[in-house]
Amino acid sequence: MEQNDVKKYSVETTKEIIEEKKKAARGKGITFRPYVEDMRTRLAKVEEKRALNMQPASERLHERLRSMGKWTARERIKGLFDEGTFNEVSIFAESQIRDVGMDKYKTPADGVICGFGEVNGRMVCAYATDYTVLAGSSGEGHIIKIKNITRMAGEMMVPIVAFIDSAGARLNEAQPCLRPYTETFWLQSIYSGVVPQISIICGGCAAGQAYSPVLTDFVIMTKNTSNMWLGGPRATAATTTAEDITAIGGAEYHMRYTGSCHFVAEDDGDAVELAKRLLSFLPSNNREKPPHLQPTDSPYRREERLLDILPVDPRRSYDMHEIIQLIVDEGDFLEVQKDYAKNAIVGFCRFNGEVCGIAAGNPAYIAGCMEPDSCDKYTRFITFCDCFNIPLVFLVDMPAILVGDEWERKGSIRHGTKLLHTTCTTTVPRVSILVRKSYGGTTPIFCAKPYSTDFVYAWPTAELCPMGADGAVAIIYDREIKSLPTSEERLAFAEAKKKEYFDLYVDPLVTGMNMRYDLFDDIIDPRRTREVIINALKLSRNKVPLVPLPQKKRGNRPV
Repeated sequence: MEQNDVKKYSVETTKEIIEEKKKAARGKGITFRPYVEDMRTRLAKVEEKRALNMQPASERLHERLRSMGKWTARERIKGLFDEGTFNEVSIFAESQIRDVGMDKYKTPADGVICGFGEVNGRMVCAYATDYTVLAGSSGEGHIIKIKNITRMAGEMMVPIVAFIDSAGARLNEAQPCLRPYTETFWLQSIYSGVVPQISIICGGCAAGQAYSPVLTDFVIMTKNTSNMWLGGPRATAATTTAEDITAIGGAEYHMRYTGSCHFVAEDDGDAVELAKRLLSFLPSNNREKPPHLQPTDSPYRREERLLDILPVDPRRSYDMHEIIQLIVDEGDFLEVQKDYAKNAIVGFCRFNGEVCGIAAGNPAYIAGCMEPDSCDKYTRFITFCDCFNIPLVFLVDMPAILVGDEWERKGSIRHGTKLLHTTCTTTVPRVSILVRKSYGGTTPIFCAKPYSTDFVYAWPTAELCPMGADGAVAIIYDREIKSLPTSEERLAFAEAKKKEYFDLYVDPLVTGMNMRYDLFDDIIDPRRTREVIINALKLSRNKVPLVPLPQKKRGNRPV
C-alpha cells in the first residue's frame, strides 16, 4: 500500500473526519448513535491491519533471508505475477493456537501468502510460505490456506505454483495440522493430471512436508539455499553414524541421485524465470491444447550439419543434444532433469510453433542404453505429456535395456515394463525418428506402430532388430566359431556372418522392402527431419484411435 493511502485510511484521520461531521450535525435534531463504528472507521482499521500483515513478522529472520541472498515470500509472488494482477486471499489469517508458547509469536497471514493472478496473461494460482513467520513453519491455519488455494486451482482449472521456504510443521500446533495436511495431499493427488502443479523449493522442505512437492509435476530447487528431506542431517545422525550425511537433501543431491528435482536454479530470481518459461509450454488444464506461438522458424529448414553428427563407426558415441538443437524451433529446448540419468533426454520444445515433448536416447552416456533410472525418467515425462495433450517425438538411438546381475537386481525388467506399459497406453500423437540403433526392448517401447508410436521414420543409419549382428552371431554360431583352429579363422568367420546377418535383418533398405515386417514409414534424408516431424504432427492433430480403448477404472502398471 502506498504511504499516502495509509495516511488517507488511518484510524486517526478517519476520527477527525467523523468529529467534524458530528459538529456540523449538532442542533439539527435527534442524532442516532449506532453501536458500531461507521464505514470509514472500519475500513481504516481493515487497511491498517492489512498493511501490518504485509510487513516481515521478524526482523531477525528477515535479515537471515537477506544474508543468504534470498527473496521474501512477497517478493517471490511479485516476481511471478504480471504487475498489478495478484489477488491475495485470507491475508488476515493468524494462528489461533495460544498454548505451548504460541502466544508469544506474531503470525501475520499465518505465515503463507496465497492468491491468484496472471502470469504472462494467463491465470495462475500460487502460494509462498513466509520464512519471517516462525521460519515458514506450517500451522493449522497456514495449511488450511494452502489446501484452499490448491482446491481453487483445481476447481478453476488453472495451474498452481508453490514457493516453499519452511522449517516444516509447527510442533506447537501438531494435532490441528494433521487433517488439513492430509486434505492437501489428497487434493494434489486428485488434481494430478488435471492442472499443472509446480513446486519451487527456495529453502527448507522437511519431513512429511516433502511429500507435497514430489506429488506435483515439477520441482525447481535453488542451488546452495534449498533442501528437501524426510530425515535431515540431525534426524539421520540420530539413527546412524556409518554414513556421510552432510550432503543430504540439496538441489544437486536430488537432481543427480534421487530424480526428485527437475530443474536447478541459481537463485530465487532464476527459479521464478524457470517457472514462467515452463508454464509457457503448458496448457492451463487437461481440457486445453498447449499454447501456440506464431512460428518464426521455417518448417522447411534443412540442416546440412545433420549429415555429419553421427560417427562412421556405429560403436562410437555422439551427443543427441546436437540433433535436438538443430531440428526444434530456434534451437529452443527446455530440458527436464538434465543431470539425472543422462543416458536419457526429456524436455519441451516447439515445432512450427506447436508445443511438443521430446524423449531421446543419448549415446554419449552408457551408449544410450536404458536402465531403471532412465526408464523412470522417460515414464514420468511421457505420462505428463499424455495428461496435458502434448504430442511426443521419440529420437531413438538406444541399443537396449542393460542386463547383468547388477541391473537385474535393480529391477531392469520391472522398470522397462513400466515404460512399455506407458508408451502403449499413451494417446497423444507420437512420432519416432530412428536415428541409429533400436535393439531388444527399445523396439516395442518406442518403435512399434501403431501401438507405442504413430509414425516411424528411419535415417539411413537405422538399425532395427531384436539383437545387433555382433550379439546374434556370437549366439547363433557359437559352436562353429569355437571349432575353428586359429583366432584369425574365427575372426574372419564371425565377420562374414555379421555382414550376412546385417544384410538380411538389419539393413533398413532390405527390411523396408518387406511389408510383412512393416517396421517404418520411410527412410528419410536426415536434413528433412524437422519437416517430416512437422508434417506428421500436423496430420495427427485430430487423431482418433481406430479401436476405442476399453472402459476401465485405471491401469495397473508395474512400479
